Amino acid sequence: MATAPYRETLPASWFCDPEHYRREVQAIWQRDWICVGRAEDWPQSGDFQRLRIGDQQIVVTRAEDGALHAWHNTCRHRGSVLCESDSGRFEQGRVVCPYHAWTYALSGELLRAPRSTQRDGLRLEDFPLYRVALASWRGFVFVNLAEAPAISFEAFLAGEADRVAAWPLEDLRRVHRARQRLACNWKIFWENYLECYHCPGVHPELVRLVPVYRTGFMEYADAGLQEDPARPGAMLRPGAVTWSTDGGTELPWFAGLGTADAERGMTFVTLPPTMFLVAHVDYVRTVRVLPLGPEETELTVDWYVHRDVLDHPALNVEQLTAFASQVVSEDARACELNQSGIRCGRHRGGVLLEVEDYVFDFEQWVRGRVEHGGR
Repeated sequence: MATAPYRETLPASWFCDPEHYRREVQAIWQRDWICVGRAEDWPQSGDFQRLRIGDQQIVVTRAEDGALHAWHNTCRHRGSVLCESDSGRFEQGRVVCPYHAWTYALSGELLRAPRSTQRDGLRLEDFPLYRVALASWRGFVFVNLAEAPAISFEAFLAGEADRVAAWPLEDLRRVHRARQRLACNWKIFWENYLECYHCPGVHPELVRLVPVYRTGFMEYADAGLQEDPARPGAMLRPGAVTWSTDGGTELPWFAGLGTADAERGMTFVTLPPTMFLVAHVDYVRTVRVLPLGPEETELTVDWYVHRDVLDHPALNVEQLTAFASQVVSEDARACELNQSGIRCGRHRGGVLLEVEDYVFDFEQWVRGRVEHGGR
C-alpha cells in the first residue's frame, strides 16, 4: 500500500520571531477582513469604539443617519490621535482633535480647521479622515485596513455564510462575553482549532459528546467511518442536541431550522484569520482572535441567544456557557504548552500527519499570504 510522506510545518521561527510577526500583521491582519463586533455594540449615534490591529488604531462609530463608519485614529492636520478612550460617545456628533481642535463629522468629513485662512489654500473637502473599509454580515461588523482591499467581502465569506443560512443571526443578542490573553502565537490557536488529533487527550468531556472526535478526525468521512444510518448527519451522541454539560437544553430552539441542521447538533463557520462561529439549536457562540504580539493572542468569546429568549425562565447563563468555557480553557492550556516548547533552539519545525490536513491547508494559506504580501 502506497503511503504519502508526512509534511513539514511552517518554520518554528514563524511562531516566535518579532520581525516575522510584523510581516504577518502587515500581510494578513492589515489586509484581510477583521470582525470588530456586532451592530448593536454601537446602539446610538455618536457611540464609538477604538480598536487596535497590530500597530494601527482605528475608530468605529455610528453617524446621525444610522450608518456605521470606520477610520484611522489619526488627525489629518499633523497626525495626532483623535480618540484617547477605548469607547464612549462623541458629544454633539463631532470628532474634535485634542491637539489643535480640527473638527470632523462622524462620517469622517473635515468640518472646521481653526484659524485657517484663505491664504492657506486649505480645502476642507480634501482632508477627510483616513477611511477604513467596513462591511456587515447579518449583524456582525468587519473592517479591512487595506487602502484598496484585494479581497472583496463577498469573496471573504465565500460559502461559509451559507452554512448558517437557517439561523436568525440578525436577531441574536449577547448574554455573555469572556476575554482572555493566551501566551501563544495566533497561528497556534488556529491550528489547534483546525484539528482534533489532540481531542482524546485534551478534551475528555468533548469526545463523549462528539463521538467522532475520539478518532482524532472531525468528520466521519475523514475518519473512514460510516454515520449512524438512523441519524444521518448527526455529530452529537444519541440523545444530545447541543453543546452543554449533559447535551440537553431547556431553551427554545431557533425557529426555522431544518431537520439536517438540528440533527447535526453543531454547525461551524470558519473565517480566518479573525473568527469562527458555532451554531447550535439553542444558542450561537463566536470566538474572535486578535494577535497582540508574536507570542500573545487575545480571544473574545461571545455567547448569543435569540432576542426573544432574553427573559425566558430557562435561560441560565452559567449553564449555557459552562461546557464551551471548559473546552476553551483546555485548548488555551494546550496552546500555551505548544508555544513554550516551540522556542527550543534545535526545533526548526515539526511534521503534520494525515489527521492534520486542515492544519496543512491553513499553513499553506498563511505562507501564500506572507509570500505575496497579502494579495
